[in-house]
Amino acid sequence: MFKTKELYHAAGYFRLSREDGDKAESDSIRNQKALITGYLKQHPDLKLVEEYVDDGFSGTNFDRPAFKRLMDDASEHKVDCIIVKDLSRLGRNYIETGRYLETIFPMMGIRFISVNDQYDSSDRSDQTDDIVIPFKNLLNDAYCRDISMKIRSQLDVKRKSGQFIGSFATYGYTRDPENKNHLVIDDYAADVVRRIFKLKLEGRSAQMICDDLNSSHVLTPMEYKRSKGFNYNCGFRSHMNPVWQPQLIHRILTNEIYIGVLVQGKRRKINYKVKTIQNVNEEEWYRMEDVHEPIISREDFILVQEIMKRDARRSPQMDEIYPLSGYVKCGSCGQSMVIRKARKNGKEYRYFHCSTAKRKEGCSSHLINAETVEKIVTSAIRSQVELLTDKISLLDRLGEIPVQNGRVKEIDRAIEKQDIEINRYKELKAKLFSDRCDKFVSDDEYGVINDRFTKKLNEACEERKRLAIEKEDLIDRKSGFKQWTEEVKRIDKIDSLTRTLVVMLLDKVIVYDRGDIGVMFRFGEELEAIALNGKVGSGYEEKGDDGHREVSICGA
Repeated sequence: MFKTKELYHAAGYFRLSREDGDKAESDSIRNQKALITGYLKQHPDLKLVEEYVDDGFSGTNFDRPAFKRLMDDASEHKVDCIIVKDLSRLGRNYIETGRYLETIFPMMGIRFISVNDQYDSSDRSDQTDDIVIPFKNLLNDAYCRDISMKIRSQLDVKRKSGQFIGSFATYGYTRDPENKNHLVIDDYAADVVRRIFKLKLEGRSAQMICDDLNSSHVLTPMEYKRSKGFNYNCGFRSHMNPVWQPQLIHRILTNEIYIGVLVQGKRRKINYKVKTIQNVNEEEWYRMEDVHEPIISREDFILVQEIMKRDARRSPQMDEIYPLSGYVKCGSCGQSMVIRKARKNGKEYRYFHCSTAKRKEGCSSHLINAETVEKIVTSAIRSQVELLTDKISLLDRLGEIPVQNGRVKEIDRAIEKQDIEINRYKELKAKLFSDRCDKFVSDDEYGVINDRFTKKLNEACEERKRLAIEKEDLIDRKSGFKQWTEEVKRIDKIDSLTRTLVVMLLDKVIVYDRGDIGVMFRFGEELEAIALNGKVGSGYEEKGDDGHREVSICGA
């Protein structure tokens, strides 16, 4: 296309993106505008009609608001010339940039000028442009790819060192003023998080927690961040007056960040050109512990996760949450027993009913009065707590429970054995490779034997990994048991059964066909170990009001 017009209606296009590695000073929007203004003064055939600015948008794709508006105006013949500082401002995608320069702009009759590249599509006297311009586009693309790889590598280093790299601090925290990659507690939001966990420990459903927060006019995380001056948005705003939603409560209750664990790298962009976000396999996440101050104790967090696995929903006809909801199990089929209401002679009764039998899938109903169960469980808890608190001096030494410590020592010996196996097969593989190089074994023999050694090595590595996980679980359980005993010692007088007591002390309550009830306490193995040493009794029996209910206290 050669010059055929005396006057062109020009559009100045300006773009800046730190993501592309653009240098703040030389590539600033202000400098781009100054350069193009100077160019226009020297070319009277160009009249600037409008400026289009994409500040903060990557050049790896053309999905940019100002550029799309520019193309709309060009299609309506409002502009017929586009001026940029250099080709990288138009784009850093080699294929797409070339398509615009070689196909789209000529087809639309648009004159394109890149000032620093000394390129003007209306002047084709220099045929070297046919080689130089595509090469420059290729360099711009390669530069962007190189910058993207460097940035991703830097972010991975920060993740591995436990530095927070999110755009906004997680609700409950704020960035440390002295170190933007470190989180510190936001007192107001942290109190809300503690309130959410407390309500859950009391047995509230996610919707009930939402109702409590909304009735107290507590700002949602998004609105709270905005009230602090952040330009924050998320996917939970569904109407003009945002309210707490159950999904948001669930995300808070399951987020390990509140116990001091920073998990990052769950999602990432496919590559520097494709901005689509994809999930990353869990084993590839960056999980760092104790990198910031926790808001919730690990014990309470684990308790909440256990509660969320249980069916603690309310019946549609009932307003209250029963203390044992989700804890009563059928002794025959192992499924949950659901609570129901019935009226007889004008009096209302509550009873537990096997959910399998209710669905008519084969189990016997063995109905049992809910009040009877609650009284017996309350009495069992009272008795067990009294036995434990009588042994405060012993509770301080529970770290010496032989069953648990013995198992840890067994695991240590097993890990040591696997380490020997791993080293042995590594040495065998190295010797085998050396024998192959020295022609002592053929390639076929090497392949067969190496496969066998590799299989044995992988099996030893997997077994060592399993043992290490078991040891870690035992140590965590030991720590959790210590915290649990501290909570037990704080319990004063037990007047009635509460949801908090149930959650803290019980694992489950089993109802058998004959009406026998088994009460399973949390940390049952540890309690049984103490009982075997004559420290605390593990058995307790009591008859219910009808004389037919027997309670047995045993390990979970």
